[in-house]
Amino acid sequence: MNPATTIATTSSGISTTQFLVVLALMLILMVAGLAGLTQRRSRRLTSWHWLDRLSDLVLSKDPKQTVLLLRYLVGAANSVAGIAALNYGVSEKVIEADGSSWLTATAIFCALGFYAVMRMGFNQRFADPSMAAPQIICAVLFLAWGYTLGGPGSPIALLLLFVFLMFSIFTSTTRTLIQACLVAAVAFGVAMTHVAQSTPQVPYMAKLQLVYFCVMLFMLVSVCVLVSQFNRMRDKSTRRKQELSEALARIQDLATRDELTGLFNRRHMLELLNNEKHRSIRSERRFCIALIDVDRFKSVNDTHGHGVGDEVLASVAGVITGGLRETDVVARWGGEEFLVMFTDTDCPTAELVLSRIQMMLSATMVSQAVPSLHVTFSAGLTHYDAEEMLTRTIDRADRGLYMAKAGGRNRVVRLEPGQPEVATPAAAPAGKPTTMSSVALENRHAFDVGGMGKHVHRPA
Repeated sequence: MNPATTIATTSSGISTTQFLVVLALMLILMVAGLAGLTQRRSRRLTSWHWLDRLSDLVLSKDPKQTVLLLRYLVGAANSVAGIAALNYGVSEKVIEADGSSWLTATAIFCALGFYAVMRMGFNQRFADPSMAAPQIICAVLFLAWGYTLGGPGSPIALLLLFVFLMFSIFTSTTRTLIQACLVAAVAFGVAMTHVAQSTPQVPYMAKLQLVYFCVMLFMLVSVCVLVSQFNRMRDKSTRRKQELSEALARIQDLATRDELTGLFNRRHMLELLNNEKHRSIRSERRFCIALIDVDRFKSVNDTHGHGVGDEVLASVAGVITGGLRETDVVARWGGEEFLVMFTDTDCPTAELVLSRIQMMLSATMVSQAVPSLHVTFSAGLTHYDAEEMLTRTIDRADRGLYMAKAGGRNRVVRLEPGQPEVATPAAAPAGKPTTMSSVALENRHAFDVGGMGKHVHRPA
């Protein structure tokens, strides 16, 4: 006995009540199972470990594969409903048992084949991982086959055809669905011709099939128009979403970057410093900060103009960035000032890096308009102490910068927490350093966290 005959023998003993109950339970369980698996993938209910394992077994751990398999199983549920209806007709002896059994066996074999290919991940090798085109065409051909066997229930095949096509709008391209509609027109045309010729005893059957075919063509054309409109809307929505993402990225960049130099701005640098502070406290690793100021920058603007001044700032920013490690961060702190954060670094090492950057800057042409122009910078360097506020650390670096300016410029002054500051103001006699208290310097160089910084009265 072949498989088709076995299926036919089995299905012939189902009564109407039993069939309806089994069909209802099957649909309820399938819908509930798909819904449960979907929610399981998103919620991960820790109390239902068996559902988690079932989800990974039936679907996949890959989220993209899960979505594709869920779509396929929903389509397979409609196929199962059509096959069940066909076999119910066999049990009522209004549909040929042998042909229906072969259709059932072939459909189940193809359905399991598609599922196996997708579950094992072979579909990822194809240009379209969803395999929408072969699935839809197979479904159309099986429905046309079912139409020739359906007898009084043949219109159910037409109903399922449009259910498949409408559902495929959300998963297929316009080209795929147009191809499916053409295949459906040819396959159902052949099936309707066969039905009309195989029932010559019914005088109106040929005209009825012609009416069915014309209505089907009208519906297929409507589906193609609807698909085209829907895909145009989807493409437009996708473009707008992409444009919105790009606009948000530009806004984010403008919110965190300085437009002239391309470096991080003051506000974003404060966030990075605060994050590094907490990381340093947890890991007990030091980090250093250096406040850099271009020497005599005002005279550059006064002599050559602000255009050259902007060019100088961009060049200095590039030299500083090029002299740092990938883990170090530099930001434009305001005006001609830059702040550098040296992560996992002690002050002697950071001081060597700054000295090397000073040498690089001295050999750099900072302006194409004025090739002979060379600039230097002064810097105040310190490390963060876990016992103090971050603003105190930045203020100490600022006092070190003031001392570097007052001491002759083009130098780096390193200050440790609690170290007394000694500076040589320009007005003081040479060789007589002046000690300046931390409180006096603190009052003189108030630190403004919120804005771009208050004007600091230090030497240019």
